[in-house]
Amino acid sequence: MESFKYLEQEGNTYYLKAQKGLLYSLTFGCVASIVAILIYSTSKATFLYVAILAIVGLLCILRTTGIIIFDSLNREIQRKRFFFSKPVNYSFDDFDHFLIAKQKSYFITILVQALMVMRKDNKTRHILLAQTLFTAKPLQRLSDEISTIMGLPQY
Repeated sequence: MESFKYLEQEGNTYYLKAQKGLLYSLTFGCVASIVAILIYSTSKATFLYVAILAIVGLLCILRTTGIIIFDSLNREIQRKRFFFSKPVNYSFDDFDHFLIAKQKSYFITILVQALMVMRKDNKTRHILLAQTLFTAKPLQRLSDEISTIMGLPQY
């Protein structure tokens, strides 16, 4: 039985671990910014700033409730963006490729995202797997673990 760093196994089902640390840190930053704005701002747009930061913080908290399930027995991927959203099912056969996208600023990698590109009903769908700051190595390991689960050839 193989152990995975980024996935939890229950039988033939694998659950992608949520990035709660990153998302809770962003939420805490939004709350701290809201408090600072409410205390120190004298602008007429204070309400707008607070509303935008509150929405971003709420979306970060909701994102921690999302789940991606890999069922290797049925060869199926199930994705729920938030706890109240409807699950979307993909077949392993819908898988096209992994995409690791880097955002750089002045030669410094700022944000890296790992995506699964799926082709379902002749439409391209992107599934966000994880995000990191400054390095792509963990996301490469994540895509290797998922390709192992899906039975894709290793290079």
